[in-house]
Amino acid sequence: MSMPRGFTVNGIGRLGISMENPRGPVPAVPVQENSLEFTGLAFAIHAGLSILEKAQGRQALQKVGQSVIEGWAKEDRMVFGGDPNQMPRYVDEFLRAIRSDFPNVLIADVGGLDVIAETRRIPGWDGNLFHYVPKMATGIFFNKTRVTQMATAAAQANNSSSNGKKMAARYKSFLFMLAVATTHELTHCFVGYLAQGQQGFESYTPLQTTHLNYVGLRRRGHPVSGESGRWLENYLFGGSIEFYRDTADDAGQAGIPHILNENGKALRIKSDCIIQLVTKIDEEFRTFPFATSGKLLSNEDRRAKGLLSLGSTDAAGVQESGTFMRAFREVPRVLHNISANMLSDAVIRPAMSVETLGTVLNTLGHGATVLAPSRGKKKKKKKKKNKRRGKKPQPTTDQEEPRNDDTSATTS
Repeated sequence: MSMPRGFTVNGIGRLGISMENPRGPVPAVPVQENSLEFTGLAFAIHAGLSILEKAQGRQALQKVGQSVIEGWAKEDRMVFGGDPNQMPRYVDEFLRAIRSDFPNVLIADVGGLDVIAETRRIPGWDGNLFHYVPKMATGIFFNKTRVTQMATAAAQANNSSSNGKKMAARYKSFLFMLAVATTHELTHCFVGYLAQGQQGFESYTPLQTTHLNYVGLRRRGHPVSGESGRWLENYLFGGSIEFYRDTADDAGQAGIPHILNENGKALRIKSDCIIQLVTKIDEEFRTFPFATSGKLLSNEDRRAKGLLSLGSTDAAGVQESGTFMRAFREVPRVLHNISANMLSDAVIRPAMSVETLGTVLNTLGHGATVLAPSRGKKKKKKKKKNKRRGKKPQPTTDQEEPRNDDTSATTS
C-alpha cells in the first residue's frame, strides 16, 4: 500500500488521509488531495483543532486534564507521570504537536451511521510529555458513509437551484459535524497523551469524567471508563452534540444538530452558529457555548416529534458511547436508571480487526504497531504498585480488552 504523502493543509502539518479498501489487494489507499473527500475532511479537521486552539478550547482541555488526573487518583487507577501544575504547558505542547504532525487519518466503516469518528491508541510513542509524536501514538478514523455523503453534498451544491441551495446547506452541516467530531476525538487523544502512551484499562478516562450516562470501556457489563470527549463538549459547547433525523429530509442528510444539556434536554443549535463556525473559524468565531434557539425538548418531546439520534432505527435500545463519538440512543426511561446488564447488551465491536488495523497503520509508516488482545488474571486492588506509571497491566482471563480506543462517533 502506498503511503499518503502528508501535505500541509490549512496549516495542519503532514496531513495524510487514507480510505479503507477491504476488497482490494491492500487494506487502504491514499485519498487524492484534490478530491472533495480530502478537501472537505481536511477543512473540518482544521476547524475542529482550531476550536481547541482558541482560549476557551485550551481552558476546556486544561479542565478535562485536571478532571482525568484527579479521577485516576480518586479511583486508584494509576499515577500521573507528570506535574499537574504544568497542565497549561501540556495543553500547549499537545496542540503544537497535533498541528505540526497530525495523526494518520483513515476513512473507514466504524460501526454504523451513528458513529461519526473513532480514536485508537497505538503503542509507538515513548511517553515523553515534552516530545509528543502523534503519528506514533494514535490514529483517527472517520465514518466512510458520512464522509461520502459530505462529498456528495459538496458536488451538488450551488446557488442556482433550490436543490443546489439545499445541498450547500447540507455540506455546511456535514463540515460542522466532522469539525466537532474532530474536537471530540482530539480530546481522547489528549487523554492518551496524559497517559503517556499506556494501553491498559486504568489509563483511560476515569468514570467521573463524563456527561449524562455516556460511558467508555466496559468489563463484564460494567463501565470501567468515562467519556472525556462528551465531558469537554458539555463544558465548552453547553452540552453534548447530537444530530437528530429530520423526518422531512432524505437519507443523505447530516441531521439537525442539537445540544443535549446536563438534564438530558435538547436545544437546537442556531443555523448562524453553524455557518459562522465553518466560514469564520479563523476569524471572530468565539461563540462558546454554542448559540441555541427554540424550547427545551425532553426525551418524550423528541419521541413525539420523531426526533431520534441518527443511526438509531427505533426509540428503544441503550445509549452507548463507548470510546466513540456515537449518537445518543433515546430510551423511554430516566437516563441514569439504565442497568449494567442492559449496557452489556450493546457491546460495540470495531468493523476492522486489531490485526487489520495494525497492517494499515504500520503500512502508513512511523513504525507503529498494535498490541494483540491479551488475557490473564485480575490483580487484587491492594497491589497498588502495579498501577503506577511504567507498569504494564497483567493479562487477564476475565476482562474485555480495550480496543486501543480513547474514543465516535470514538470514540475516551
